[in-house]
Amino acid sequence: MRLKTPLQTNTGLAGFQPDVLLNLLLVLIFMAFPQWVLAGQSGLSTEELARLKAGEILLQTIHEEKPGAAARVTALLYTSASDVWNILGYCKYEMIYVKGLKLCEILAGNQFEMTVHHQVRNRWYTPTLDFVFAASRDSTGTGSATLVSGDLKVLEGQWNFYPLEVGNGIIVVHEIRIESRFPAPKWLIRRSFKNDLPDMMACIRGLAAASGTDRLIQGDLKRCPGDVASLESP
Repeated sequence: MRLKTPLQTNTGLAGFQPDVLLNLLLVLIFMAFPQWVLAGQSGLSTEELARLKAGEILLQTIHEEKPGAAARVTALLYTSASDVWNILGYCKYEMIYVKGLKLCEILAGNQFEMTVHHQVRNRWYTPTLDFVFAASRDSTGTGSATLVSGDLKVLEGQWNFYPLEVGNGIIVVHEIRIESRFPAPKWLIRRSFKNDLPDMMACIRGLAAASGTDRLIQGDLKRCPGDVASLESP
């Protein structure tokens, strides 16, 4: 991760809509399980690996026993972990792949540890969620984040990267768990995860030019919630 340039747009308040919580992404958050990821070692079946190689993005509900809601999203990217961090580590890209992100700024830190400020508002009729989280990345490439302050009770997660056992590419696993300070039924947040997390991962894959072919890259970029063309602006 690298330090980013703060980006900001106007925000406002309206009625609360729980599905805005999904987009707290993007805050670089998640908890991953290495034994789940590599085929032949545990839970990722041959069928699931084939689906990943075909370009599908897998989504699972996890940690159902805990308060709030959590999900895991998994994809195959034809690139390196460092190249993915070159996307995850910049606010200008987060404004493209995080739905509803209105402000992104680095308050302190370096490429391995930083404190980040986000404001998220993914619908015109929802309030702006304002929060600060601590993000870190270790020498293996694993990235994690935890809530420091703001409009949530819980924000935690991790990004993990695992090479394919055969062939080029990495399996990227992203997990997130959130609990709101506002009443938010699990089913509604899970529906938001289902709708938005796969598009987020596809957008990251497209921005990293890691989809496999030019046609697939363009398809992934079309799933970005933000304006990809803005990256070409001076």
